[in-house]
Amino acid sequence: MTQTHGNNPKLKQPSLNPRILALLVVVMAVLGGALVSRFVAVERARELLSWQNRLSLIADSRASDIEAWLDRHFKELGDVASNPSLQLYMAELQSDSKSAAAEDPAQAVYLRNLLSITADRLGFTEKISAELKSINADVRQPAGVGLAIVDNKGKILVATAGLPALGDELAAKIERLPLNQPSLIDIFTTQSGSRHIGFALPIYPIDADPNAAQPIGRLVGVKNVGGDLFKLLRQPGATEQTLAGVLLRKEGDNAAYLSPQGGEKDTAASLSLNTPDLDASYALTSPGNFAVKKDAQSRSVLMTSRAIAHSPWVMLLHIDRNEALRDSDTWVRQIQYSLLFALLAVIGAVVAIWYYGTSRRSLLLALETKRMAAKSVAQEQLLRVVADNQLEPIVIADKTNIARFANAKAAQAFHMPTGDIAGKDLAALMGSEFAKGYSEANNVALLRNAPYIRTWSMENGTKSCVIRSAHVPLAHIPVEGLPAPSPGVLMIDQDITEIVNEREHRMRILRQLVDMLVHMVDSRDPNAASHSACVAFVARAVAVGIGLDSERVETTEIAGKLMNIGKILVPSDVLTKADSLTEKEMRGIHDAMSGSIALLEKIEFDGPVVDTLRQSRECFNGSGPLGLRGENILVTARIIAVANAFIGMISPRSYRDALGIEQAIKTLIGAIDIQFDRRVVVALADFVENQHGRDSLAQLIAKGNGG
Repeated sequence: MTQTHGNNPKLKQPSLNPRILALLVVVMAVLGGALVSRFVAVERARELLSWQNRLSLIADSRASDIEAWLDRHFKELGDVASNPSLQLYMAELQSDSKSAAAEDPAQAVYLRNLLSITADRLGFTEKISAELKSINADVRQPAGVGLAIVDNKGKILVATAGLPALGDELAAKIERLPLNQPSLIDIFTTQSGSRHIGFALPIYPIDADPNAAQPIGRLVGVKNVGGDLFKLLRQPGATEQTLAGVLLRKEGDNAAYLSPQGGEKDTAASLSLNTPDLDASYALTSPGNFAVKKDAQSRSVLMTSRAIAHSPWVMLLHIDRNEALRDSDTWVRQIQYSLLFALLAVIGAVVAIWYYGTSRRSLLLALETKRMAAKSVAQEQLLRVVADNQLEPIVIADKTNIARFANAKAAQAFHMPTGDIAGKDLAALMGSEFAKGYSEANNVALLRNAPYIRTWSMENGTKSCVIRSAHVPLAHIPVEGLPAPSPGVLMIDQDITEIVNEREHRMRILRQLVDMLVHMVDSRDPNAASHSACVAFVARAVAVGIGLDSERVETTEIAGKLMNIGKILVPSDVLTKADSLTEKEMRGIHDAMSGSIALLEKIEFDGPVVDTLRQSRECFNGSGPLGLRGENILVTARIIAVANAFIGMISPRSYRDALGIEQAIKTLIGAIDIQFDRRVVVALADFVENQHGRDSLAQLIAKGNGG
């Protein structure tokens, strides 16, 4: 920014950068051209899709008509082959002794007439040319087409005039066909150059099951391939000049054209399947698909194809691409030119706007950038002030444990300036021993993608400190020079030594209070002086055995000690009574025990001590007073229930002797899944039998009894 002479400041207009302008024009031209090309491609694809649908409909219609043509020939010839007179005649001809009916020439005349009528109706006759008709003489018709009845050895028994004998080529074709099913004799060329097609249908004995009986002969029909078949390739009502259908079949590595490609007089051709982009090759290898290929004359065509059922044929339907897309190409070119003109107009407008508006925009952008930079610096300074005035050390490290940020408290612990910390490894800052713990915790936080808290101890001079470290994963560390994303971890240390000492002090007072209350209870009932201590001892051992955390282990032990606190409210004479208790006395003890829970609810325990005592009378099968069942009962309460029952059974009372440990465990096992949790009973048995629990309990009970 500069200032002109005088008191009115003016903005200096920067010069136009020709390189930036040229780059912008090139980018717009490329993008605009790409969009125009994309539009053209979409429109052409839409037009191709339209022609694909139309050609598919036509191809389905033509293929259906050709299949119907084949089916009609098979059906009508099948009716002749299943004629009872024909079947009877064939059977009698092949019998050992010819009957009178077989020797009757009338039967042969009837069958010949039947064949002649069928041949005339289905076109199995050779048309006589006009020249032959004009000759008033006995001129023999051309042979090779007609209907014939042949035996299984290929001998003609009865035939129309046009098929007096089977040529060697035709006989060989018939011999290769399956004997017991209707078959098509595919289009073939005779020695005279005529193109014929044939049908062969099995003849079974009269009233025989075709699925079980063997044929006794065949009905063979041969006809010229003419207009009645090839006219089905033309779509009625179609006006396109190049829209044509062609019958194809695969002959080795070649595509053979069975129908004329232009007029009906065109000769069939054969081209290699490897001819590049040949529509006939694609039709034979991928029947049913649509594509843009080239025909036999190398013209670009739109094509589709259909396989003809009951034949080796594939019908190819194609149309010259230029004819099909003529109107579409014209319209697309007009739109393309219009869009290109509009693109040029937009580029010109951009150049003009650039020329007249670049200088002011650049100035405003520079001012805004300067303002944002100042704001960013102010925010960074504010965040630095906030971080440096925190009482706890704060460090941010990347996933390779390289420090990227540290506040003043952390820099003080590292004995170096704040600006020198970034880029250093944690091991270099705090030593390899401490860095190992931080690195492992960082990896856990990144792996879980959740904050991870760890508590650990360290020696600080002559005293021990307890540190609570929070490791918070960060998706990205917003530090200049780091690629995005660069994940890391925010580490915050808090000295909780005083908090831990205070908690331990409070726990000591609580334990002393609990022990005092237990002592008061035990002193009032000499017969059960060590009961609470034994329950607490066994309950703690079981809780540790099944892997509970320290808080629940502590809860279980305290609840075991306090479970009989209600005895304070029971008269001493009732507690020491040697005789059986009355119903009133039993109810009084029960009410006193329930009332003890109400007394303890006002004491703040770290764990659910009161709920443990409240649920300790529940049964595992849900028959307890609260109706809780299975895992819905606190595990601490399930432990107290088993420990209390066990200690009660192995301890002597004024009204009975103590049970043996084996008998007590057997009783507990008998109540598994009814009153007690299986896992707790198994853990208690393991403690007593395998972890010296028997000796420890004996000493504890003896001590309580004054031993």
